[in-house]
Amino acid sequence: MSYITDKFENGEVVIKDFVCGWEFEKGFHGTYEHRPLMADAMSELLEAGLITQQHVDATEAAREVSNKLAIEAYIKAQANRTPEQIAEERFEARAAFGPGEKIVNVFTGESFCT
Repeated sequence: MSYITDKFENGEVVIKDFVCGWEFEKGFHGTYEHRPLMADAMSELLEAGLITQQHVDATEAAREVSNKLAIEAYIKAQANRTPEQIAEERFEARAAFGPGEKIVNVFTGESFCT
């Protein structure tokens, strides 16, 4: 057995409209959320005969929507950072990468030099 098959067989993976996922009381938007499983987990469940291809396809489509919403929430949060939060992030980047490195956030396009 694997981690995901064990969780599935223990009833911890929830299926809603063929979408397999985890349940969260507070998701990215502060409300109840059904977060779809990743492709590798779905492959394991399919190979184990626990789900069908219809589950895999529905979960992949739902995950694409979930990822889009999460990225949008992240971009919004980045735009609303305080000067103190920005300073702390840049301090951490300098500690991680050293001075003189150009850092680019691939989601927001923001760039700065450490």
